[in-house]
Amino acid sequence: MSFRPRKALISPLFFILMISMLAACVVQPAPATPTSTATIAATATITPTFTAVLPTATATTPACQETSGSIGVESVPGKVSKQPTEVRIYLPPCYDPSGSVRYPVLYMLHGQTYDDTQWQNLGLTTAADLLIAARQIAPLIIVMPNEADSMSDADTSTFGEALTEEIIPWVDEDFATCAERTCRAIGGLSRGGNWAVRIGLSHPDLFAVIGAHSAPLFYGDLNRIPGWISAIPAGETPPMIYIDFGKSDEEKDDMLQFDQQLNRLGAPHQMLQFDGFHDADYWSGHVTDYLLWYSSVIDGAH
Repeated sequence: MSFRPRKALISPLFFILMISMLAACVVQPAPATPTSTATIAATATITPTFTAVLPTATATTPACQETSGSIGVESVPGKVSKQPTEVRIYLPPCYDPSGSVRYPVLYMLHGQTYDDTQWQNLGLTTAADLLIAARQIAPLIIVMPNEADSMSDADTSTFGEALTEEIIPWVDEDFATCAERTCRAIGGLSRGGNWAVRIGLSHPDLFAVIGAHSAPLFYGDLNRIPGWISAIPAGETPPMIYIDFGKSDEEKDDMLQFDQQLNRLGAPHQMLQFDGFHDADYWSGHVTDYLLWYSSVIDGAH
């Protein structure tokens, strides 16, 4: 199914943040609770800056009765990449392109040899439906771009430029997004997680949150991280980073080095280890954890 919703010209409407005394009305998500023993970076535990906001029905906007979102596939014209990029997009239940709500956007990148269907096949969009219906996370848009040549050398690939220069502007133009940095997150698994770290840290003006799921990092990026972080203007908050992996992942040592590098730099992040390997069973078992975490630190629907 393909769609191209018309982007409405609307004035942002900010919903009143729900606090604990209103918990009976809104359930605020907590950071994901590990299903097994977790290791958390002692010097970099995150206290979320942003709070997910759940849209509230008014006299003119009745409560949403839909229980599942929609998924469409679009082709984003390519200039930098010289070819279009296929993008799979999840729109939440009761998404209204002409309404007053602006939605946060989560960019989720697939692993090597896979394509834009991977996160959907792992159950990410189904988990989003369930969590939104249960009012545990705010409605959000999930963008899953396809890296056509996932075996290419990351240092010569144009995928990163295509995402930042073509896909993000296109999404913000064609959908009812909150286009602020605080409303945008990027994450990925394995190679996709490597891309998320490289793109997120080298473009801190675009992303407030980075998710590195079983991501050992591209060759040389561990040494590039100090430069990326030092380049962030004084007074601006660096992206919050979530690192997780299975305790039996064969690339575990690389991810531990990533955690240690962030500790040395004092960069805000959280590192979790769970039982599991570098495989689909591990990632599918944690899609709910991921969505709860992203929603707890990204700015919510407006």
